[in-house]
Amino acid sequence: MQVISDDSRRLKKAAAMKEPMVTSLVDRVEAKIRALFREGLPITSDVVAYIEATLGSADPHIVAELLDRPGESDSDTLLELVFFPDADFQWGLETVLMGGGLEANGRSRLAERLMDVPAWARLVFPSCPRQLGCRLPRAGVAPFLARLRLGWSIDGRLREALDQYACRQGEAGADPGLLKVKFRNAGLQQTAAQVGLLVDFLERMAPDDERWDACFDFLMAFLPEHGDTRNLYQALMARKMYLLRNLAKARRQADRMSRSNMETLSATGFRAAYFDTAAADQALGCIDAIALAAYGRTEQFDGTPVSMDLSTMGTADIEGVVRRLL
Repeated sequence: MQVISDDSRRLKKAAAMKEPMVTSLVDRVEAKIRALFREGLPITSDVVAYIEATLGSADPHIVAELLDRPGESDSDTLLELVFFPDADFQWGLETVLMGGGLEANGRSRLAERLMDVPAWARLVFPSCPRQLGCRLPRAGVAPFLARLRLGWSIDGRLREALDQYACRQGEAGADPGLLKVKFRNAGLQQTAAQVGLLVDFLERMAPDDERWDACFDFLMAFLPEHGDTRNLYQALMARKMYLLRNLAKARRQADRMSRSNMETLSATGFRAAYFDTAAADQALGCIDAIALAAYGRTEQFDGTPVSMDLSTMGTADIEGVVRRLL
């Protein structure tokens, strides 16, 4: 029989008080946020540029003093920049969330805790070896948490497809944690059409395709614009038509400008319109790659569809393509 002394009991009680048991998701999220703050928030080049433009100097000590004076206009803007969660911060938090989310009451409790006991953050200046830091002020808690989209949670079918993608591709594919961060940032409605397209994309787009990341990022920008769209293939082809028309206009404009000077063109009332042809070309490549992977075809808009060889697909894949086209 083991005898536990009073001193042992007091030590265990003290340890329990010093390191409280973390059980709920709210507890774990709060603990992770505070830990990530302590690890350090990098002061990026954009923040340094803002500091130099407003203060004339990016001296770390001046910045730290300014951040300790919330309520001033320069200080509030700087706080928003410093406490803007970057991809690394969100990836770290996603290891706790794991695609899940907090209910409204959980988000309220988290906000209250961060306001009652402000979180201390270490500021990482590239040129300053000393440890500098500040606390997240009460006024900064709500906007900071809003950017994290903690109320969003991943759809069950999409979670399963992402897990299968991770098991199937291993280290060859994209980081599933980073993909969950991108899903969360996009704030997708996760309609049946959106989930179906994303599941098909994860299952059928080759992970070693050099366009994979660009295609995924395209979907994260495209799908939030089509929350009520049921036929996403049609929406993709409409975007393709729009891009092709504007590319043709941009090239005609460039040809016209190359054959004349701006003074003459201005006299005729000509106004040059800007269109990012490089971004349009990349988007067109993504649309075709996504459509071929998920639907087995795309359109050339000259009456001839571009198709893929379905003989390379399994029965389940072919049935999925047919189902998506109905």
